[in-house]
Amino acid sequence: MPPAYLKPLSSINALWRWWLIARSRIFDAEWYKANYPDVTDDWDCISHYLQKGASQRRRPHLLFDPAWYELVRGSKRRDANPLIDYILYGAADGVEPSPYFSTPFYRKISGGTGRLTPLGHFVACGSSRGLAPTPLFDRRWYLDNNPDVRRAGFDPFLHFVASGAKEGRSPSPLFDSAWYRMKNADARDEGCEPLHHYLLLGAVEGRKPSPAFDADFFVASALDQGAMRKTALASYAAQERKEWRSTHPILPPPASATAYFEALPWRRTQAKENAPEAPFRVVIIDVDGEAKPRPNTVDRHLRILAALPGLDVHLVTDALREATPEEVAVIDLAHPDLAGIDHRMVLDRLLRALRFRDPGGLVVEAACAIAPLAEICAELQVPHHDLAAHAPGCAAEWIDVLARKANYRLVPEPTISVIVPNFNHARWLDERIASILAQRRAADEIIFLDDCSSDESLRRARAWRAKSPIPFSILANETNSGSPFKQWAKGIERARGDLIWIAESDDWSSPRFLEQMAPLFMDPQVTMAYCDSEVIGADGEILSRSYRFYTDSLSEKKWLTAYVNRGEQEIAEALAIKNTIPNVSAALFRRATLAGCIDSLPGFSYCGDWWTYVNVLREGKIAYRPQALNKHRQHVSHGVTQTGEREIRAVEEAIAIKLSAFNARQCDASIIWTSIAQTVFEYEIRSKSVAIARPSFVMNKDLAPSIEKLAFFLAKRGYKYPDEDGRLAAFVRGLAVDSIILQQSEREEFVHLVLRQVRAVRTCHTN
Repeated sequence: MPPAYLKPLSSINALWRWWLIARSRIFDAEWYKANYPDVTDDWDCISHYLQKGASQRRRPHLLFDPAWYELVRGSKRRDANPLIDYILYGAADGVEPSPYFSTPFYRKISGGTGRLTPLGHFVACGSSRGLAPTPLFDRRWYLDNNPDVRRAGFDPFLHFVASGAKEGRSPSPLFDSAWYRMKNADARDEGCEPLHHYLLLGAVEGRKPSPAFDADFFVASALDQGAMRKTALASYAAQERKEWRSTHPILPPPASATAYFEALPWRRTQAKENAPEAPFRVVIIDVDGEAKPRPNTVDRHLRILAALPGLDVHLVTDALREATPEEVAVIDLAHPDLAGIDHRMVLDRLLRALRFRDPGGLVVEAACAIAPLAEICAELQVPHHDLAAHAPGCAAEWIDVLARKANYRLVPEPTISVIVPNFNHARWLDERIASILAQRRAADEIIFLDDCSSDESLRRARAWRAKSPIPFSILANETNSGSPFKQWAKGIERARGDLIWIAESDDWSSPRFLEQMAPLFMDPQVTMAYCDSEVIGADGEILSRSYRFYTDSLSEKKWLTAYVNRGEQEIAEALAIKNTIPNVSAALFRRATLAGCIDSLPGFSYCGDWWTYVNVLREGKIAYRPQALNKHRQHVSHGVTQTGEREIRAVEEAIAIKLSAFNARQCDASIIWTSIAQTVFEYEIRSKSVAIARPSFVMNKDLAPSIEKLAFFLAKRGYKYPDEDGRLAAFVRGLAVDSIILQQSEREEFVHLVLRQVRAVRTCHTN
């Protein structure tokens, strides 16, 4: 107990500390009392914090995290009370009060904080001005993708910090919380908020904040040698996404104006801007490092190429030109807007964007003094032609070069029929049909199929038919068919186009969907083409920016880039294991092939799409575009997919499709055992996730006929369970680690359960 004469001094010190906190504007008494109900009305909240709360590591404000502050402050801490230390010393030293608060960024966007600490200024002024104190949070994007927050009128940033981060909501397009949580089981197991975990550990360790941001690649490609992966994402968020930086060897940089080839600042005529893209493209690079007039050799090639049908011509140049053919799109590196950007970075971004958009696009080198263009094209696997080695002198010679290096060919433009099967989706029909009519490459007919909807679907469809610029027919059932696949068959029989697009009535698409997908059928052997999809919720909020979270378990590389594959090979690599095309709205089909596959389609209730893909691919090739040109709407409480997960019929259909797919020549024992393991895992994880009281996979009597067919197939082929092959166990273990249903303590037991069931399938055959 202190001497009596020191008591007044102690009281003065306590008063001064109380006044220091009150003056800081940081302490939120209302929030403090609401979050710590043991603070009764008898207490002054700041006094309670000073006497008890600080030592108990309680927060004085939502945005002041004592655990975080103490960790980053470390041994430099000069006061036992973390808030006092921050007010007196930490703020001046640039210490962050929370993982969601960036002091340098906030000082910059706020224009200065005066005598207040950065956090105090945000509380007093910044929040009411709509500022977010971290470059990793995007207020508008968060509201657009969280309509419940928008409807409730919450401040988006404070909502994210208070509850959104815990719920796994993403703060911006730069950080994918759901993907990060799935890919980082330790963060999930520890119950950490994904962004908090990334800022604490993930960034330092080089973990990816989203599929499209590779910090190691970003740092390695930086012209600034002082770049660090710990701060790479924040640096990109604050400034470099406005420039031409690539963030991944293949994928487009997130939220960047230069993410996609067609979005680059090409100078075009208005007529060319509005015209659909051609099936083929060529990019001429004419950059010698000096902005001066040059001989018109390149202009002669431009005129020849611009006159060729089915070809888009692009020019990247730093030369002064009097005139360029109006059909040519140009990026002028001498333009003032590009003057402050390193031209090597511009070239790198452009070539990576071309690779993502069109791996067959031809790069023609007229001059390139800023980088070894041939080497870069070889690394990116983009076709390259050097005019210095061979300069075609006429159209015929250019056609020969394009045919050899870019697979250039001329075929008639196909006609396209759009089938829109609908049942009670009036809420989304306006968006669906508007996206079809907004296609830059117009369809030739729309066939709307209503399956006896009880809502306003037919009224809305008729209103669109009245103003549609293309033929629009409506076929309405008087009684419900009971299966969407019966509607598919009806539409396919009615369609007259060369290609068919089954555009489900609650999805929608990019205006460039048909423009970029139809040219894939220039290859006469392609029977089906599809693209990646964004997954959206009922209100259009983005749940995932790609379906790669679903396909990564089979390959983390296959779906990064465009490809054309033989159908039998695609079945073996993907569709024999699971349905890797989750949404038919993302696909186009050759009608002649599809029409031959519809006889059995009405017999399916859940997996008719999967069955269709397998049968169409037996007749030819498949083409894929990695850009998400489709929006697939997922519903929480209803829909074929969600109901099917709980139905034995869905499992029976999946097994029947797999048995059919196993006949593909490339389906060896390894693929077949992997496929069976996938089926068993899905069955058991769904039983667990929706708490279904049903027997294990091999003990379910309703599945006995299907399992016996699997066993008979394995016995006929002589495929024994691969006891000594660790790949199957590794595959199942990978599924378990990625599953958000399983806790860490449950995973290994669950893996053994699945493997025991897979092994038992082989013994279920009876003669």
